Formats: sequence, C-alpha cells, structure tokens
Amino acid sequence: MVKFTDFTYFLLLFIIVAAYYNTPQSRKWILLLVLSVLFNISWSGYYVLVWFALTTVCFFGGRYLANPEHSKKQRKTLLAFLVIFCLAPLVFFKYLVPINNSFSPVILNWLAPIGISYYTFLIIGYLTDVHRKYIKPEPHFGYLALYLGFFPTMLAGPLERARQLIPQLKTPVGYDPENIKAGIFFIVWGLFKKMVLAARFADHVNPVFDQPEKYTAFSVTLAILLFSIQLYCDFSGYCDIATGSARLLGIRLSKNFANRYYFTPSRTESWNSWNITVTSWFRDYVFFNISKGVTNKARLEFNRLLTFIITGLWHGPSLSFVIWGFLQWAYINFEIRTKRFWERFYGGLGLRIGSNSHTVMRIIVRLLTGTLIMGWFRAAELENGLRLYSAMFGFQSGALSILTSGFGLTLVLFLILDLINYQMGEKEDIASFLLKKSPLQRNLSFLILAQLVLIFGQITVANFYYIQF
Repeated sequence: MVKFTDFTYFLLLFIIVAAYYNTPQSRKWILLLVLSVLFNISWSGYYVLVWFALTTVCFFGGRYLANPEHSKKQRKTLLAFLVIFCLAPLVFFKYLVPINNSFSPVILNWLAPIGISYYTFLIIGYLTDVHRKYIKPEPHFGYLALYLGFFPTMLAGPLERARQLIPQLKTPVGYDPENIKAGIFFIVWGLFKKMVLAARFADHVNPVFDQPEKYTAFSVTLAILLFSIQLYCDFSGYCDIATGSARLLGIRLSKNFANRYYFTPSRTESWNSWNITVTSWFRDYVFFNISKGVTNKARLEFNRLLTFIITGLWHGPSLSFVIWGFLQWAYINFEIRTKRFWERFYGGLGLRIGSNSHTVMRIIVRLLTGTLIMGWFRAAELENGLRLYSAMFGFQSGALSILTSGFGLTLVLFLILDLINYQMGEKEDIASFLLKKSPLQRNLSFLILAQLVLIFGQITVANFYYIQF
C-alpha cells in the first residue's frame, strides 16, 4: 500500500519522473500503465482483476456503441446493459456486502477494490459520451486502460473526462522545468493541507464526534463547523498531491475545489465549489439522463432531489447520507426560491447587496446553518447522527470544551492557508500563483511552506478521508 503522504511514495515518484523523461515518447504510456497497475495492486491485490474486467468491457462496449451499423434502439439498450453491468461490482462491494454483514469491517476494507467508485464513474461517463457522440471510442486498449487507472487520480480523483485526459496521455510533453516546479508546489501545498491542517483539525474534532455527550453544545457545534474545514483540507490536499504528481509528468488535471470553499457565501455556491468533477458528473450523467425530455417543473424538482439522494448514497448505504443529500437539496432549493426575500431582508438591515458586510453576513449564515447538514455526513450512521445533534441542541451535553491549548496554533496555521488562498483568488492555483512571483519571493514562499510541513506536520496521519468512498 503506497500512501501519498509516505516518504516511499515521493522516492518512487522521483524515480518515476526520471524514468519517464528518459523513455521514448512512443513507450511512455507503457511505463505509466505498468506503474498504475502496480499501484492498484498495492492497494487492492488480486481485485485489480475487477478493474481489468471492467476496462475490457468498457473498451469493447465503446466500439459497439459507436458502430453505425447498429440501430439507435440497439445502442441505447446496450448502453443501459453496460451501465448496469459496470455498476454491479460497485453495488456488491459497497452496498450488498455491508448490508448482509457477511464480512467484518476489517475484512470488508480489504475486500473492496480501492478506487472502484471512481473508475466505475469514469467508465459510465466514457460510454455515455460515446453514445451521445461527444467523443469517439478510444481505439487503443492501452490508452483507455491508462485513463481508467492513472495512478495519481485512481484513489479519489479528480474525476477526469476522457476528452480531457486521454489526449494528454497520447501526446506526452517533453521535459519542462516549469512543470517540475509546478508539480513540487502542488505537492507541498497538498502536504501542508493534509499533514498540518487536516491532521490537527482531526485531533480537535474526533474526540467530540466519538463522545459528543461529554462536550458542551457550543463545542459540538464548533466541531461540526471545523470538520467541514478539516474535510476541505484533507480532500483538496489529496487533489493537490495528485495534481502535482501528474504535473511532474507534464499532465494537467482539473481543478476540483474553489480555493476558499469554506467561505462561500451561499449553499448553492458551496455545492458548486466542492469536489467539482464529481458533482458535475452527477449533474451530467444522472440528472440530465433522468430529466431528458422532461418539462414539468415538479418532475424536474423531484429529479434534482433524486440526484442529491443518489449523491448521498454514493458515500455509503446509510440513512445518515440520505439525510445529508436531502438537506443539501432542501437548503439549495429554499435558497433559490427565497433569494428576493433575503435581498429585501438584508437591505432592511442596511446592508447593501454585494457589499463586504453583506457577503460576511451571508457567509456567517451559511456556516451556521451548514452545521445542520455536515454533522450527518461525519456521523455516517443514523444513530451517531442522533447522538451528535442531541448534544448540539443541549439535550445530552456535557462540560468538556474543544478549545484546548493547541487550538490557537491550529487557527493561526489555518489563517496562513486562507491568506494565501485569498491572495490567489479563484482564477489561480498554487503553482500559477508562485510561478509568476520573482525567484526570491517564490523560493521564500516555498521554503516557508516546506518548513511548516516539517515543523507542524504529523508524520503518521490517517488515510485521506474520501478514499473510503
């Protein structure tokens, strides 16, 4: 098992990059495919065969769907069959096994092929795009296999579309020092988020979630709020390391998070700024599919609700995730329908629409109401969620506080993150931001970040949170 935060991974990555740029252009894909398969095996063992089988079905299924000799009805029927067939392993490993309690949680974690959610979604998106004639089927099995198993993105994304990633794999770029610098910046930035911030926030909030009845209502509320920031640092940190790893090879991945996601002023913007490649996947391949030809507003709204529920269930077979998905839909729906009311409300308070004070007020409201949603996500089980919110509303709360001696330092480190994110804005990433600086500013910024990781980073940290999904 090769973890993104282990020294072993970066040593191997250094060797991979050196080998990659010394491999002939026509053979680079072979090197990456072999490495990706080995990476998959290190996590899933023999269950790499599931990935290989689905990749084979995807390859031949795509060719059939693009064959003009087959009727529209035949292709549509086959697409439905292929989607069901490819979803079957995901449903079995992620839902049927836990429900039947056939295996203990420890064995189940070993059984489930790692990254199965992500490459299953990639396959469904690829086949659907071929059927819609957005793309042509990939004629080379090796390139398609590499796309579906590319090692930086395999564990938890970003969920790249075929038309964005496959052309880069087929036309590799030569050695460019700017790509090496950018890759290193992304990786260090991701390590700062994960090993420094996410790890420290986890230390603060995990005891609260384990025994919420021992903490004050304020501490439980704050823990839910801080968990959202922890999750952002954890998941976006993973994506930064994945992006940096790919960039070292000259491959550009999609941006998966708004830089200041945690300070988005509305639930709608928050949803559109989080795990962008996955939420857009649910929009394009779930909502648009079930809403094709639908004009009835009530039916469309039901389809939106269903999409949010499916998004929740994707995280796991629990009522807690269903509640999370439902509340996301309800909040966004309410926000859209009451937009004019809130504009008049804030205007009545003397806040000019679009002003800084108006934006700050919206952020505060979004954060506080968001605590009613994210607790269900963190609880993961209905019983845990009920315990958590009983403590939050003071029905079963204790006297312990989350504000321990190390909390202030964690807050200062987070403000460093936010300051850099604020300076970047939403149009830049850490690499483009630093590369445009003078060499002195760039090197100083890099050294400070690296020192923060070395001084405050935890050497042993838990796996990235979203790998379990």
